[in-house]
Amino acid sequence: MKVFWLLVAACSCALAETSGPALRVISGVVTDASTAPVANARVVLTERVSGTRRVTESNNLGLYRFGSLPSTEFVLEASANGFGSAEPQQIRLSTAGAQVDIRLDIARIVSQVQVTAAAVAQTVEQQSKALDIVDSAQMARRAEFSVAEALRTVPGIRVAQLGGPGSLTRVLTRGMRAIDTSFLIDGFRLRDAASPQGDVTAFIGDLLVSDVDRLEVLRGSGSSLYGTHATAGVVNIITDQGGGRLRGDLSTEGGGLGLFRGTARASGSVLQDRLRFSGGVTHLNVTQGVDEDDRARNSTLHGFAQYQLAPRTTASVRLLLADTFAGLNDSPFLNVSGNLVPAPNDPDQRRSALTNTVLTQLRHIFTPWVSVQASYSGVGTKRDNRDGPAGVRFEPAFNNSNRFDGRIDTVQARTDLSLGRHHLFTGGYEWERESFDNLSRDQNPNPASQTNARLRIDQSSHAGFAQLQGRYLNDRLQVQISGRLQRFDLRTPRFSGNSTLYSQATLATPPDARTGDVSAAYTIASTTTKLRAHAGNGYRAPALYERFGASFFGGSFSGYGDPRLAPERLLAFDGGVDQYLAKSRVRVSATYFYTYIQEQIIFDFSGLIVPATDPFGRFGGYRNTRGGIARGVEVSVEATPTRTLTVQGAYTFAKALDRVSQYGNTVLRSPRISDHVFTATASQRLGRRLDVTFDLFANSPYLFPLSGRAYQFDGPIRGDLVVGWTKPFGDTHSLRLFTRVENVFNRKFYEEGFPTPRAWAVAGIKWMF
Repeated sequence: MKVFWLLVAACSCALAETSGPALRVISGVVTDASTAPVANARVVLTERVSGTRRVTESNNLGLYRFGSLPSTEFVLEASANGFGSAEPQQIRLSTAGAQVDIRLDIARIVSQVQVTAAAVAQTVEQQSKALDIVDSAQMARRAEFSVAEALRTVPGIRVAQLGGPGSLTRVLTRGMRAIDTSFLIDGFRLRDAASPQGDVTAFIGDLLVSDVDRLEVLRGSGSSLYGTHATAGVVNIITDQGGGRLRGDLSTEGGGLGLFRGTARASGSVLQDRLRFSGGVTHLNVTQGVDEDDRARNSTLHGFAQYQLAPRTTASVRLLLADTFAGLNDSPFLNVSGNLVPAPNDPDQRRSALTNTVLTQLRHIFTPWVSVQASYSGVGTKRDNRDGPAGVRFEPAFNNSNRFDGRIDTVQARTDLSLGRHHLFTGGYEWERESFDNLSRDQNPNPASQTNARLRIDQSSHAGFAQLQGRYLNDRLQVQISGRLQRFDLRTPRFSGNSTLYSQATLATPPDARTGDVSAAYTIASTTTKLRAHAGNGYRAPALYERFGASFFGGSFSGYGDPRLAPERLLAFDGGVDQYLAKSRVRVSATYFYTYIQEQIIFDFSGLIVPATDPFGRFGGYRNTRGGIARGVEVSVEATPTRTLTVQGAYTFAKALDRVSQYGNTVLRSPRISDHVFTATASQRLGRRLDVTFDLFANSPYLFPLSGRAYQFDGPIRGDLVVGWTKPFGDTHSLRLFTRVENVFNRKFYEEGFPTPRAWAVAGIKWMF
């Protein structure tokens, strides 16, 4: 913590600066290949070290301008409807501004700057890891309103939604479990400390794209940069960072499943671009759902603001609030004949949840080569699962409530040093505290038999991290090395309502988590070919429930956790090639990946945990064991055959095997993993106002443990169609009418035994300004 406060003090001292170099300007003209000016082009300026993005639009003469800029290194990019993107340009400002003109090529593959692979801004040529971007324009064409649905087209990703909108959703990467994919908001972890595995799976279905600029998806281990759970991949939700003129949209849609959604968004800047802001609010209401009793509601607020306190000092804040409700069904099962009974309706089972995330940052640039940053992130999650006697099977005798409240506070101090033109060093310290609070109650009329039990747990950790990036051979060779060390500090859990197994236990210091990562990429300029390789180890820290988890049932206490648990550890490698063809109108990528889980945490009731020898007297629960492997191939293609047509496709083969069967037999194939996953998207503009987008995903069959058996489900196959018509009103206003048909082939399939919607449609209207 001392390091953090020293950096805060350094940044605060910078606020006293009253003299120094004036703020600089980058301006220029956006033209097409014939040098004609391009109006309403989207121009993005990204600070290389911090990843801060400034957005503006060119005027009728093609002119653009960014003011109030500090002395540092930037990456400039631009795009416009009907064009491809300009080649990103790197600009270093020192004592003067810069005049930079931009030329847009027709039908060129859009090339975007990303900030996730190295925690700093990188162009496509600089990134040495497998990463894909789903930007706001793609999400708008597909009329997606949830983060999970937007991820379906990414190579290596399988999205499993157990029902309709608002239902539990899993995101599985490269044949691994859902808990192996880490979710971030602007580079900071989004986790649920009250989840059994400490991941955010319980809230993925609640994530809406209210104020999202883009999704950056890193495939492969990211633990050395982003810590726990980033073992198979990372999904970074990038907030719109505003800037430029005031712009936004108002939209509403409704239709099938009893769905209604309303959204309002706005972004811009004031005070000569010194105060930049964005915000969005969405309300989603599903009154029927799949079985006409799967109600769901979601009210989300997502916002951002950044103020330039001094020429080289900025302060920013981000906010995400979500208040949700969902009606739940019973679990599916196999009847006595071995036939599937899909998840039966449960009229009095429901879940209410509240998520609040706050991220604040203070950043100061000492020189164009040295900067510091202090950040705070607070994530609060609350879930209340309620059930009653109504239903089909295993229903409680009385109404009950299980509340799960989690809180994670993270403080980070970081410095970035440019060591000459070819090297960039990043180092920092991170402190994290998480807490878990579980309250279980029921309405038993006999007060002596009522359940009223509570479990509260806290732990904290300290971590140090460092990264070195190098550019060699005229920037053709990119090398990145990073490492992280995390140490844990446990506190004795607090129980009420029952005596416990852990109250008198001696808590030993858990093992540290050590991770390292190296990646490299080499570009062959003559053939526009990039070869890349990435290797590293990842980890997942044991969740609080895994360390001290317990169950209260019928007034009795059963302990499941083990405070001695070591972190899960794995080794991962991938290597691939990216090839551009036809003057960058076509991009083909292929990647081979291999992941070996050295140690994992399992929930074991096989009899290996014996009360007589277990220090906590358990008869089952969590323990460490050796893990399995996942390996496969990802192939993707992106093409713009014409200036009005964009086509994307991806195929993933994943073979995942466990060391210990999860079905109670000899079958080692990992649950939920389809060997083959195919996705395709095509977007065509017809004339100046009409556009049509079709996307398809198809998965091969997969296994899932059900009623003590390895039950095989047909993989989901679904096609979605979106048709939109846009009418401009002047230079900055337009009206869009659209309709979206999901599961257009009307296929019937189940996700893990839960029925999913057949063909359904919505229609909507959007006003853009």
